[in-house]
Amino acid sequence: MSDSLRDIMRKVGRDDVREREREKWSEREGDLLSHKEREEDKDEVEKRHDQYRRRQEYASRLGPTAERLPILSKEESERRARERPKRRTYEFEGPIEKLLEKYGDPKEVFNHMSMGQLMKYKLDEETGAIYEKDKMIFDGEKLVE
Repeated sequence: MSDSLRDIMRKVGRDDVREREREKWSEREGDLLSHKEREEDKDEVEKRHDQYRRRQEYASRLGPTAERLPILSKEESERRARERPKRRTYEFEGPIEKLLEKYGDPKEVFNHMSMGQLMKYKLDEETGAIYEKDKMIFDGEKLVE
């Protein structure tokens, strides 16, 4: 309460403004203490329930979740789809002979192999040779029969 208002109240004859403010704060203090005592009396299940209820109450003040989600324009969603990193697909495109015919480069062939083929064949990075169980099947330029 401002000083000018207190002066007016004192002139009118209400000098107990401070006392009323103290009483109001002491009542609030008593309410807080009784609330704390009630919290201590609760078991864990009741405390968890109250916490969950308070969380729901807070969420309800924010509004429905769907309204808080960003609504993207068609252009924005297309831009995000283009910028999203592409994951490597491990699909079977054909036997290794067909892949070598199609792509030629052994490193590119290994980029197009399925998981089973990657487990079966080994690539020598230096020479470009491809091995199947320690047996060379591609020497870097042509298939070995």
